[in-house]
Order: sequence, then C-alpha cells, then structure tokens
Amino acid sequence: MSQKKLFHDPVLSQEVLSELVSAETRTIFDGTLGLGGHAELILNNFPNIALYIATDLDSQHLEFAKKRLQKFKNKTRFFRGNFSNLVSILAENKPEHPLVILLDLGLCSNQVDDAEKGFAFSVDGPLKMSFAGNNGAEKLINSASAHELSKILKEYGEEPLAVKIANQIVKSRCAPQGGGEISPIKTTQELREIVEKSVHPQNRKKTLVRVFQAIRIAVNDELNVLKKTIDDAFGIMQNGDRLGIIAYHSLEDRIVKNKFKQASQPKTAETEFSLHDIVEDAHFRLLTKKPIKPSAEEISRNPRSRSATLRIIEKIK
Repeated sequence: MSQKKLFHDPVLSQEVLSELVSAETRTIFDGTLGLGGHAELILNNFPNIALYIATDLDSQHLEFAKKRLQKFKNKTRFFRGNFSNLVSILAENKPEHPLVILLDLGLCSNQVDDAEKGFAFSVDGPLKMSFAGNNGAEKLINSASAHELSKILKEYGEEPLAVKIANQIVKSRCAPQGGGEISPIKTTQELREIVEKSVHPQNRKKTLVRVFQAIRIAVNDELNVLKKTIDDAFGIMQNGDRLGIIAYHSLEDRIVKNKFKQASQPKTAETEFSLHDIVEDAHFRLLTKKPIKPSAEEISRNPRSRSATLRIIEKIK
C-alpha cells in the first residue's frame, strides 16, 4: 500500500487531549505510534511538550509518521521496536517529567486494509499477523498441534468451537496432494475457508473475528507483553506521571482494569484490631473510575472505534 493511501483516524483523540495529556506534561512515550495520528494531535495542541518518544514495530508506519511529524523533528525521537522496551528507551533519552505514557493497543486501519500485512480475513494475503512483518501466523498454523491451537482459540479468542476448528486446521494442512506431500496453509483466504467449513453460516463472521484475533494475539504474545509493560511503567513512573491505555477487547481491558485497580489501592494487613489495616498508602490514583468510551458521533465516523476503552492512572507518591 502506497504512503499516499495510508490513513488512520486516531481513536478517542479528544479524550486523550483532555484527560490524559495536560499543560504540565513535558514528555510523551507513545508506545504505539502507528501513522502518527495521536502524535500529531498532541504535538499541535501542547507546545509545552519538550520530547516525544515513539516506538512501533512496523517500519512502514515509522517512515510515514516521521514524514508526517517533520515539523516537530527537534522534539521527536523514533524507535523501531516493541513498547515493552520502554524502560531502556526512557533511560537512554532522559525524559523530563511529568511524563505521559500512551498505549493504543488497536490495529491501525492500514494493518487491517493492507492484504500484504496478513491481518484480516476480509482480504486475501499471506498469513502474517505479526506487527514486525514476518510470517508468524503461517508458522504457528502449520506447526502447532490441534491441542495447542484449540487452547489458543479458547484463551485468546474465547471461541466456543475451538476444538472443532483446531482439528479442521490440522486436517486441512495435512491433506495429501500429488506425490503425497502435505499442503501447508499460507494465506488468510485459506484459513478463512477452513474456519467457515467448521461453523454455521449465521455465525461465520463472529467466529472469524475471534479466530483471527486469537492467532494474532498468540503470534505477538500481546497479553504477556502488555502485563510486563504495565508493571515496568509502574516501576519507573514519578509523581505526576500518567499512563493511559486504549484497549479493544475484554482480554486486554481486563488486564488493564485489574492492574490499575490493584496499583491504586493501599496495602493492608491483618493486625490485632483489624483484618484490613492500611500499612502503606496507594502510590497511584485512578483518573478514570469507569473506562472512557467513544461518543456516538465518533463511532458513526469511525465504526472501528466502537469497542475502544481508555483507562488512565497517575502516580501520586
């Protein structure tokens, strides 16, 4: 896909500007730069920001965003890599505080629409689903056992027909062709056809969404990376720093919700007088008692934002 066709409507952009970033913010760590939509909005609206550090695994996205943000070249630094490297990246770049860490966990529209990136069942392309651009999904689909595949589909896709679909995948990839050779599954269309054979036509789309989501999460180890990154962020944040995470499905949001809740509660212990005496005050406070969700107007403009939820936490001690 040419750079001219690249476009991404940043989700919850106004909420990020009003709830996450403030006039006091000095540094942004944007762990999911994408095409630079959030970055451009933030830098245009907050001239007080001294440093904008951004990471992304997609080299095409990084190149596009660098050009998009050219007018801010004196305060932007770009890194190709996973946002889980935030500790080393921030240590290297010596950020000013208050610091804001932003993670938008959703797929960029370009990743969905570009067949060559291999994320979507709606277009035929190579089985990739890797943010780094490799054929991770193809390797997984053709090497994992039926048991491993069904576990992935259950845990990461919450798919009711996980066992049936996993067995069908293994059966299909081992179908003999001329000369008795196995037939590896190499494209999104091939995987789609296998899944569709396993479910009732009425349920095909929802099942495809769950299956492709599960495989993508497994390929990129997304949930473990998210847990590690939140813990690392908590470890380096200073008073007044904020962490904002935009999640798109229940598995991600549950992790964010639980970790934010735990961090914002005081530590208690059983004493002679109480089962829950406070022994240490909380070091964080929730700025979002309930998750922030897109407005009806945003959903109408950008249907892909429908499932987004933004949660924000701030270091206070």
